[in-house]
Amino acid sequence: MENLGISTCTMDKQSFNNLLGGFIRRKREEKKLTQSQLASRVGNNSAIERGKVSPTMFWCSEILAPALHMTSAEFFTEFDKHRQNY
Repeated sequence: MENLGISTCTMDKQSFNNLLGGFIRRKREEKKLTQSQLASRVGNNSAIERGKVSPTMFWCSEILAPALHMTSAEFFTEFDKHRQNY
């Protein structure tokens, strides 16, 4: 397969889910929200925070980010910075 300048995966799916879940938990805590409070805005997010479920980009962008008072660009930019630290 030809490399089109796209970096290869650096972690497996479960590690990525754990990292994303931890990021979501940290953002929730920064906003001083309990899991129940965030769940009332986005649905049950507990399994996502624990890395058991992979959320869709749509969910992160259109449902979660606004619930955390962020734009989708802010959410993904901050997650990318968070990911680079691990």
